[in-house]
Amino acid sequence: MGSKVVIATTSSHSSFYNIIPGAIEEGLEVYVVCFDRDWELWSQYPDLLNQINIIRVKDYSDSKATVKAFNSLDGDVVIVPHGSFVRYLSVIELKQLKHPILGGVKILGYEGNRNLNSELLVASGINTPKVFSDGEAIDRSVMVKLHGAEGGKGYFIANNKADFQKKSKGMNIDFIQEYISGVSVYAHYFSSPIEKRCELLGFDRRIESNANSQYLVSTEEPSFTVIGNVPIVVRESLVPEYHRMGRNFADQTGLVGPFCIETIVTNDPKIYAFEFSGRIVAGTTVWVPYGNTYANNLWGESMYMGKRIAREIKRAYEKKKIDLIMVDSPKLEEI
Repeated sequence: MGSKVVIATTSSHSSFYNIIPGAIEEGLEVYVVCFDRDWELWSQYPDLLNQINIIRVKDYSDSKATVKAFNSLDGDVVIVPHGSFVRYLSVIELKQLKHPILGGVKILGYEGNRNLNSELLVASGINTPKVFSDGEAIDRSVMVKLHGAEGGKGYFIANNKADFQKKSKGMNIDFIQEYISGVSVYAHYFSSPIEKRCELLGFDRRIESNANSQYLVSTEEPSFTVIGNVPIVVRESLVPEYHRMGRNFADQTGLVGPFCIETIVTNDPKIYAFEFSGRIVAGTTVWVPYGNTYANNLWGESMYMGKRIAREIKRAYEKKKIDLIMVDSPKLEEI
């Protein structure tokens, strides 16, 4: 490795179209553990590949090989996580990495456990839907989430206890949460110890298969598999509350770096947070490379999440305050 500040990550949508361009724009050196399944797509972009360093790993499910690849890197390396880290690497495996993870390991463990996820939002003073411990307690419409579901795949709505019992037969149910009718709004933040602030950088909305289709026939059940993201500018009166939510969450956790609070806004309008992600999420890719309404006004330049991550890491090294961004959510307990 050269003399530049180094970030490392794995191949994914968020890394290729967001994290990597941001790192290159900020002048950071990049190492990527690229899985064979992604190489066909990645190889279509030789100009970008020539600017980064690739370590090939055959299968994304081979977590030992992934850990070994990261640990083969020497020098001052900061690992930047995204959704695949939560899905394919356990907390135990994340702790085996010798280089620091931006945001730390603990927040990813809380994110991956839906009960801890919801409890942390409540502890942060954020309004959330009611959670049901089992189907017997259901007394209203609920959203039912399956264990290991990918991007909403397999989620379903049950209108009452009997409906839940009918629809859940043979399924591995992970979480039952009050169904809130409204518009999905995903708020994106960056908690910065270098700037000493929690930044609200923008919003997106997810497009979910036939739940957002042009026409849903009366005999068809809605499905919630995420197929894409679009940017959204929220109602002005809601912005202060979103600011408060982000600051509260950052204060409650001590988290450093990007995170997302996933919400539904009702017709009141009232905000309900149903989940958080403790790292960059795919929805922020809609800003690349031109930035976002909120982030651009804050920074006075085009700013997107991948670039914001790289900016924080670079400034931490320049100011010799790298220790500030290497903390592991100090206000959270080990899990």
